[in-house]
Amino acid sequence: MDKIVEAQHLSKRYDTKIVFEDVNFSIKSGEVIGLIGANGAGKTTLIKILLGLQTSTTGRVTILQNDPQSNLVKNHIGVMFQDDLVMKRVRGSELIEILRSLYTQPMTTKSLQTIADLGEDINNYVNKLSGGQQRKLNFALALAGDPQLLFLDEPTAGMDTTSRHHFWNNIRQLTAKGKTIIVTSHYLSEIEDVATRILFLKDQHLIHDGSLQSLRQKFNQNTIKFISDLTEEQLQIKNGILESHQQNYYCFRVDNVDQFLQDLAPQMLYIRDLQIQQKSLDDIFCQINEEK
Repeated sequence: MDKIVEAQHLSKRYDTKIVFEDVNFSIKSGEVIGLIGANGAGKTTLIKILLGLQTSTTGRVTILQNDPQSNLVKNHIGVMFQDDLVMKRVRGSELIEILRSLYTQPMTTKSLQTIADLGEDINNYVNKLSGGQQRKLNFALALAGDPQLLFLDEPTAGMDTTSRHHFWNNIRQLTAKGKTIIVTSHYLSEIEDVATRILFLKDQHLIHDGSLQSLRQKFNQNTIKFISDLTEEQLQIKNGILESHQQNYYCFRVDNVDQFLQDLAPQMLYIRDLQIQQKSLDDIFCQINEEK
């Protein structure tokens, strides 16, 4: 797969304040990247640098092997910001037509209406739409140019549960067609469901770039519980940390589940009620951000 985005040694400073430094990553076609971090970690700043709306203090960014500010790049990216739509006294369909006119090969209005689940709301004035309906319209506008790369900033804020479900189903269909997506969201369960990779910003650095499973392994985020009459010495567990042992109930914190189960295999006849629990992305996020 070709590299769609490449960031090399990115740093951003405002006077003496360091937003982030020495950030490196690349993104391939068809990936869904979940960009996470606490408020103020630099997510929005990083996205603006990738879009060419801000410049980095040091480092280099290329989008589709070109400068982010080039017209070639702008014709192949779509952006869904969390900000309110500026033009309020126009119909949704009119706003879509304005955006479509800016691109060489735009999606059809009908396709945008369907993908964004706008229905007849597309014909209403923007200022008459609810917050959730405006988010759907914003999504349609982001897709107007049929982009290769799509930036989604808090895309489902204000949407009801049904609309959010419909939205992410459509995102999956877009990625199946080879679209590349970078998404930020406070709904970490949604990122957990769709992201193929997680970029985690903390303390001015990119502390993780990889799958959710590798994030769990990196921060020991698997828990295995079981019941056994065996002693700790008889179990002979090498690839796990014993968190609690009360009567015959065991609880281990595990880095690598497969290795742990290999340790346990010779004693499986003496094990019952085995449970493997993987913490959610939200759990991991909270724990890591609480660490000093």
